[in-house]
Amino acid sequence: MPPINTNTNDKYELDSTTYNDKYELDSTSSSAAVAAMPDYKQELTETDSLEKGTAIPIRPDQALSNQAPQLDVGKKPFLYGLRTHKHYITLTILLALFTDMVSYGIIIPIMPSIIDNMGGDSTKTGVLVAVYAAGIMSASPMFGMISDKMASRRLPMMIGLTGLLTSTVIFMFAKVYWLLIVARFFQGVSGGSVWTLGLALMSDSFPADEMGIQMGKSLIGHTMGMLGGPPIGGLLHDAYGERAPFYFCIVFILIDMFALGCLIEVRADEVLELREFDAELRERALAKGIEYKVPVKTSLWKIITAKRMIAAVTVTTLEAFDLSTLEPTLPFYLRDRFGLTEGQIGLVFIAFTIPTIVSPLAGWFSDRYGAKILCCIAVIICACFMLVLSIENKPLWGIVLNLVGIGLATSCFIAPILGEISAVVRRTGDSAAFARAFAIFNMAFSLGMLIGPIIAGYIYQHHGFKWNCITTACILFFFVPIMIMWMGDRKQKMEDIAMYERDEEERQMMLADVKLIKAERRAAEELNAATLCQPAL
Repeated sequence: MPPINTNTNDKYELDSTTYNDKYELDSTSSSAAVAAMPDYKQELTETDSLEKGTAIPIRPDQALSNQAPQLDVGKKPFLYGLRTHKHYITLTILLALFTDMVSYGIIIPIMPSIIDNMGGDSTKTGVLVAVYAAGIMSASPMFGMISDKMASRRLPMMIGLTGLLTSTVIFMFAKVYWLLIVARFFQGVSGGSVWTLGLALMSDSFPADEMGIQMGKSLIGHTMGMLGGPPIGGLLHDAYGERAPFYFCIVFILIDMFALGCLIEVRADEVLELREFDAELRERALAKGIEYKVPVKTSLWKIITAKRMIAAVTVTTLEAFDLSTLEPTLPFYLRDRFGLTEGQIGLVFIAFTIPTIVSPLAGWFSDRYGAKILCCIAVIICACFMLVLSIENKPLWGIVLNLVGIGLATSCFIAPILGEISAVVRRTGDSAAFARAFAIFNMAFSLGMLIGPIIAGYIYQHHGFKWNCITTACILFFFVPIMIMWMGDRKQKMEDIAMYERDEEERQMMLADVKLIKAERRAAEELNAATLCQPAL
């Protein structure tokens, strides 16, 4: 964590009237080492001189200004600019979420025929859907803790994608029901790594005032995979046979593994640098007369009991519950009432995917006005459409229109929530807790996916599709007051952005100090080597 000054007369102040890339140190205390911070260009020259071994003195209080230091002085990797670009990061996570969710949803339209061939019913179908959620719930905390300790997101994600590839192959060749359950569970375990670490990587890579819109872009992959998987699976099944949907998933898993392998985590390298030089940074802070702030360690319990986190977890669970109640029951309802084939059922599910384009817009709105307004309105609208969907004897086009409305509402749920979770972590002061926080998000989403199919399957089998929709609508309405009371509004969003900017300025100062420490070490080593090489008189 960055050093902070407890003396109000000795603090860093960013000059708001001029942007000449320097910090000014306002100091009236006699213990202060200097009265003003050096100019960035002059100090960069001094740092470069140290790296070359030139004897130019640098005071211990000197640090680079508000420009990120270049920690790697060697040749940059091939296509470094592309592999670290924010759009490439967003595209990679979008592809990972799409791959994970399309692997989950692609069997939905063909599930009735698979289960019927094994002598099952809609309850077994619901169990098969819920097992995926159980895998996510069990794996997310483990991947979150491992990633926060490693500071890297890419390697654990690669392991998760490898597991997803293996489980997809097992599912493709399974001939008995218990093997389907095993494959589905390990698909969920792999999904736990993709979700937890992918969202943590996004949180590492983007500022607070861009978090919502960038998360919204990546969530297009989630929604398109989850709701586009059924039409893709149905069409491929009808056109090319029962194994074609699984070949589709395997191709996308391999593509995403390649994209993830090419990605460079700049932030992870910086975190490791700060951890390595923690003792030296502490000494330099004391030399400047600044109190060094000890890094905060936050427990999962403290994160999950924050009111904003409770509201975020509630919305996350509701979104998963809403969608997962339709997935195991709607295919049976469409087949029994309208006689639709697997491919036609898949086409109906396209109505869910059309509104996914609003996810970035929802993120943009939450970046400026907070999550409360948008999420509350979206949940209420979704509940109303579920009530309309419960009306019997509707034509097929009426069902499709209702599904478009439900898809539009649910697309506005998650993007604002991810920004809320990042804000909760930042307010705890533990910058290494993002993966654990998104593990909680994953567990909440999994809880909704776990109970939704089981409840929906039971209600559909005993009371019909109508009461399934009414039950879902009532549950959505019931939790709206929690969102109204505890979710972040516009004022809190502005505070989140200001906190992020302060933390980022201090982090850049610490990275600059790391560059100076490394340069000083190199200069000292070269001086010692030159001294040892001098002949004795």
